[in-house]
Amino acid sequence: MNKTFHKSYLKLALLIGATICLPQFGMGQEMLSDDDRKDAVSWLKNLKSGHLNSSSARLAKAVEELTTASSSEANAMKLYMNAMKEQFMNPTNAMSNMLSRGSGRMRGNMGGNRGNSRSNNNKSESPATAFSNWRKQNSGNNIDPGFKKALQLQCKWMLLCLKKATAEKREEDIDITNSVMSMMGEVANNAKEVGSQLSMVSGASNVIRQYLKISDYRSETLPDNLMDFNSIFDQVLLAPHKESKNISQFRQIWNRRIQLELLLMESGYTGNKKALNEEKSAFLTTRQWEREKACFELGDQVQALSNMKQILPNLKDPSVKQRAIKDLEFMLLSPAEQKNIRDKQRKAFEERIRGFAPPRM
Repeated sequence: MNKTFHKSYLKLALLIGATICLPQFGMGQEMLSDDDRKDAVSWLKNLKSGHLNSSSARLAKAVEELTTASSSEANAMKLYMNAMKEQFMNPTNAMSNMLSRGSGRMRGNMGGNRGNSRSNNNKSESPATAFSNWRKQNSGNNIDPGFKKALQLQCKWMLLCLKKATAEKREEDIDITNSVMSMMGEVANNAKEVGSQLSMVSGASNVIRQYLKISDYRSETLPDNLMDFNSIFDQVLLAPHKESKNISQFRQIWNRRIQLELLLMESGYTGNKKALNEEKSAFLTTRQWEREKACFELGDQVQALSNMKQILPNLKDPSVKQRAIKDLEFMLLSPAEQKNIRDKQRKAFEERIRGFAPPRM
């Protein structure tokens, strides 16, 4: 046995021995005492406080950058280009680019993908050359006219999300309802210009988050994507009126949502006017049904039922209409009958789950 092999073997043996000496699961477990638990909670609280303090510098930088980007379309694009440049120039980001959740394409490839890393002659490009080629492909006439404005609005939204996420991390309660409503108003006012592009900037916002090192600053209630109307309205704008059972305000917010979605639908439509009107009519009827169902469940049953009787016959989609009929059948049952059905459904679900459970040893 040569000396090199002997040394390698000895190192391996020491490593295995050290691993064996580590505490093993299932052997000599010990539960925390009350004092141990209190000490651990105190330690974690101090660690959390230190983490928040150490994060303040990058948070302040992110707020400054996003505030500037929100002030103009040009500044929003500048921030995005800086973020993309770092993506290209930093090799460690290559894998994250490949696994990116969205590309956010425009006419070119503006969403954060680095594109083909090899040139036509099949030789590897330098990061600087790759970025230069990408920038040329995504400038001038290659950019959809509404992308810059959509990106600016998304930067404003990111700034609001950052504010909410920071408050949540510090366990502070802030009311952002007016700010969110204001953003919805901006989207409505710019719907004709940005309607087809708002859904395209999510990939760009992911790249900006990585660049600003704020990927961990995400709100639990406010979605990252400005186009996630389901979460924005259900979790933020409608929630307080649902809690207070303010039917008037609840309906008003619902109507604003419907108007906004119709504006965006019209702005991004490329078909003929007749087809657009038919699609808008079907969409409007479906949304109105969803609004009345929500109002019925909130307690405004008489008015909601009267409205649903007018809406239900006009639902065009057969599957939507069948679902609406079944929903109304359930809503018209007594509370006791509803509870009985829910109990049966829960029992059937639990039995299905048990059927998939592995046998006990």
